[in-house]
Amino acid sequence: MPLELELRGRGELKNVGRLDSVGVAAWLHGDALFSGLYLNELLIRLLPAEDPHPALFVHYAATLQALAEGRALEPLLRSFEWRLLDELGYAFALDQDINGDVLEPDGWYRLQTDAGLERVWLLQPGLFSGRDLAAMAQADWEAPGVLAAAKRLMRQALAVHLGGRPLVSRELFRKR
Repeated sequence: MPLELELRGRGELKNVGRLDSVGVAAWLHGDALFSGLYLNELLIRLLPAEDPHPALFVHYAATLQALAEGRALEPLLRSFEWRLLDELGYAFALDQDINGDVLEPDGWYRLQTDAGLERVWLLQPGLFSGRDLAAMAQADWEAPGVLAAAKRLMRQALAVHLGGRPLVSRELFRKR
C-alpha cells in the first residue's frame, strides 16, 4: 500500500511522526507475491538509504499494480531490473558494443559489467546473441529465447552490485 510518512530523528533509527495511506493496496498472490518480494529486496539492497528516486518509485508502483492484475511476470521483472540499473547509473547499451559498433544479429556478446557488451568471436558458455539483445532493446519479449537470455543478462548485471550475498527472495521462490 502506498504510504506517505514523516520520519523524525537523527541517525539510522528514526521515529514515525506521521503516516497516511495515499493509495490502494496492490494485493499480490502466489508467484506475483514472490516477485513483489524480489522487487523490494532489490530496492533495499541497491538503493542508498534516504536517497529518493521518484521516477523509479513510479515504475515500481506501476510494476506492483501490473503484478496484481496478473500480467506476465518475466517481462515485468526484466523491465524493472533494467530501469533500476539505469536509475543507479549502471545501465549499458543494448544496441552497440563497448567499441560503439552496432550489434550484429548473428554476433555473440558477453557482458563486461563495468563497460557493456563485448563482441566475442569464439563461442563459449554464457554468451548472448545479437538477435536476443536487439529484441531486449525493443522490449520484444515474444521472440523465442529472449526472456531466458534477459534473465541471465540481468542476473549478471545485478550480481556485481549485490555483492556476494544471495537474494533471500530467490531462495523463498525456489522453496515454495
